[in-house]
Amino acid sequence: MTQERASIRGVVETVFYSGPSFSAGRLRTANGAVVKFAGKVFVKESDPVKLEGRWVDHPKYGRQFEAEFMGHDLEMSPDGLANFLANHPDVKGIGPAKARLIADHFGVGFDAAIRSDPEAVANVAKVPIENILDLQRIWIANSDFNTAMAYLAAFGLTHHQVTTLVGKFGSQVVPILERDPYVLMREIPGFGFKRVDKIARKLGTPKDLPSRIRAGLHYCVLAALDDGDCWVEYEDLLDRANTLLVMDTLDSREVIEGHLETMIAEGVLVSQPFERLVVADPEIHRMERELAALLRTAQARNPHAIGDLEGLLDAEGSLLNPEQREAVKNAFTYSISLMTGGAGSGKTYAVSTITTIAERLEKSVVLAAPTGKAAKRLDQVVGHEASTIHRLLGFNGRTYSRDALNPIEADTLVVDEASMVDVALAWRLFQAVDLKRTAVVLVGDHNQLPPVGPGNLLRDLTRSRAIPTVLLTRIIRQAGVLKENSTAVLSGEVRPTSETQIGVRRPWYVIDKFTDRDDVRRMLLLLFEEVLHERLGYDLIRDVQVLTPTHKGPIGTVELNIELQRLLQKKLYGFEPPDVEPGHRPRFYAGDKVIQTKNDYELGVMNGAMGVVMEADSGGRLTVNFDGMAVEIGKDSDALGNLQLGYATSIHKMQGSEFPCAVVVAHKSHSFMHHRNLLYTAVTRAKESVIILGDRWGIDNCASKRQVDRRNTFLSFLLTPEARP
Repeated sequence: MTQERASIRGVVETVFYSGPSFSAGRLRTANGAVVKFAGKVFVKESDPVKLEGRWVDHPKYGRQFEAEFMGHDLEMSPDGLANFLANHPDVKGIGPAKARLIADHFGVGFDAAIRSDPEAVANVAKVPIENILDLQRIWIANSDFNTAMAYLAAFGLTHHQVTTLVGKFGSQVVPILERDPYVLMREIPGFGFKRVDKIARKLGTPKDLPSRIRAGLHYCVLAALDDGDCWVEYEDLLDRANTLLVMDTLDSREVIEGHLETMIAEGVLVSQPFERLVVADPEIHRMERELAALLRTAQARNPHAIGDLEGLLDAEGSLLNPEQREAVKNAFTYSISLMTGGAGSGKTYAVSTITTIAERLEKSVVLAAPTGKAAKRLDQVVGHEASTIHRLLGFNGRTYSRDALNPIEADTLVVDEASMVDVALAWRLFQAVDLKRTAVVLVGDHNQLPPVGPGNLLRDLTRSRAIPTVLLTRIIRQAGVLKENSTAVLSGEVRPTSETQIGVRRPWYVIDKFTDRDDVRRMLLLLFEEVLHERLGYDLIRDVQVLTPTHKGPIGTVELNIELQRLLQKKLYGFEPPDVEPGHRPRFYAGDKVIQTKNDYELGVMNGAMGVVMEADSGGRLTVNFDGMAVEIGKDSDALGNLQLGYATSIHKMQGSEFPCAVVVAHKSHSFMHHRNLLYTAVTRAKESVIILGDRWGIDNCASKRQVDRRNTFLSFLLTPEARP
């Protein structure tokens, strides 16, 4: 394939769309070239455009132009200028005839004329000066945008991001970025240090630029937050920044420390001495301090304390074991309490009892959980309406309607799956609770994985016993083999395939003979091809969920989803999807299982929601069924980028969810991620049957590795007895 760099100008003849992140326009050019370019289309038909890229002799499609940058072309011929003026949707009062008058009169001098002498343009076109002043504004805006696009193409910015920068900085955007490209980190969400630094290096930005060092330090603190830590040790932060910045000087660490001290003095970062000096983002530090102060009031009396609580417990909770009974008593005695325990320990029955007693006393109860799946399951098992925490707080994607001035209206608030609640969400929740009116009961399993976001609230509370806490340790008799075997994982034991059989199914399967990753994948596909439905009777789309620790590799979510899509489309619908090009997202087809990866408040679909594609037309429009709600997603909607195939998901992603059958991949190739809390979280996603698939060493290693997800949190210091007032 030969390549030749070039630039071409043309006029958009037609625009067509072919996916959520790839678009193409057909341009009318001097030699009739057909051009393709990456990125969403932001031109309209008849727009003059300029493209930078390369000619390619493709073995299948012939000579093509692949554009790496496209912008509006304002250095245009009289014909192009006339076309622009007559067809631009925002230019009013100038039709084809008047556009031709202007183009013929001014030609290539139009730019100077419209900027410095708009009255002359108005006189030639014989239109009101107000129309020409509007045209002047549009022309200059397009010119600034085009200049910015040409410069910012190297940064890989989207059209929306460029528009944001130009809107903020105007014509000065290019000199501002030339002086300090790290401004992108502050102004554009999602632009991290490494991405900007790579471009800055090409631009010749000096390594000791103060804004670069500060950006590097801030990046290291934010990277710790992404890893779940709320703070970084001072000396460790200096080492991380020194490694990241590679300043090539003997005193680099001292220079970095000077900037760190300045950032702390300015309040950009905050430091605090505990057992050692730590550094953090000021917001997360403030949230944890405020949470700690609030949690220390937990021993306060429940605002709706019951006189004859023992009598009510005898009447409504006769089946409670002593641990459950104590947890229920705490719920009606203290303003904040915690109930934590493993699978099958009876948390749900205790929550049901709390709800029953409160309703008998005509007290309002609100149930909430971090995710839609967890809220729905809570609703089903307790028999009382439950919502997500975000919905309870009235979050619309930008703001919260519930806060200290407009608190949650409830006598008792029960928050389930508290292990998934990070610091920011916990802080936001307690901001919206009036503890003089509402008692809060936190419920969770401290053996599960910590939240995706920063913090470790449930474990910090469990370890410190800073609030009234009951640890449920007894596996209730009705729990069954699945819960018993799941709990055994916490002791490092993975029991063999269960002898117990309910109908055609066993609750616990272990398939551990496959040392090669490709064999694991083949066995997984065989289960879907011949076993899960044919022998066990499961619906392959709605009942079965594949869980794996990682996204990459032959048994990661990406490749497994592509393979499962191909198999199930053919098996269930007789359709054979085309091959997916390396590095490209697979297309969605009718019948596909999908998962939402971001909260979308416009569509009403939350992160982690799973659905089935009902319709997928050739133009790219989808209709997806999310738990009985049909959601339409347009072909050019950003919402398409928030959908992924959902046949296989990460274990983290499925916290708070349950499925009739979970297929858990545990293989030695993932050993760097293995620990028993990961395996425990995975197997407890199953309601009826779990199938652990992998190799013996990998499965045993996962169960034996006692790597607790320790996180650096302020609560771990602030909730200790020594720190309490």
